[in-house]
Amino acid sequence: MIDSIVGIIQEVFSNYVIFNYNNIYIKIFCNGTKFSEFLGKEKKVYVSLKFNENLSELECYGFLTREERELFLKLQKVTGVGSKLALQILSSIDFQELIVEIAKGNVARLEKVKGIGKKTASRIILELKETLKKEFKVAATTGKEEKAYEKLEEISLALLSLGYDIDEVNQVLSSEDFSELSLEDGIKLALKKLSKI
Repeated sequence: MIDSIVGIIQEVFSNYVIFNYNNIYIKIFCNGTKFSEFLGKEKKVYVSLKFNENLSELECYGFLTREERELFLKLQKVTGVGSKLALQILSSIDFQELIVEIAKGNVARLEKVKGIGKKTASRIILELKETLKKEFKVAATTGKEEKAYEKLEEISLALLSLGYDIDEVNQVLSSEDFSELSLEDGIKLALKKLSKI
């Protein structure tokens, strides 16, 4: 498997570049905005090769750092997130901000990305937040935020143990500020909102 390639950024477009690798011109899907400053320059690009949906063509995705590529690969492990959507997420939200928002369980922030609905955003957070907090050395929450996050975790677990669906739970928890409520009052409020879904 190819890890990275070094060559000239020949042309830059919104979601891909033309990369000159020893006079072989490769189309690399990427965040064009980030790559634009390297137009005409030699650059090392970390790549991921993927077959398209029809398995008829091999596509190349490129990143400026190994960490971005790793997050790209992790996003694709989430049900409903393919290569194009994973790239769209990374192109729409700054790398470190994305890790923080997933770790915080911020469904609303992910929903702002074109092509992502509430269910997909909730699934990304459910499947990746613990992994990202452990593997990427980025402070997700501190102080008051940490306590609020822990409270949401407890409310979520309580609701899931009662048999509620994870998507409905995430929808309710992201629609209201539970930070000033006690755990008991938070669960009561969440149950009240769940009864209206």
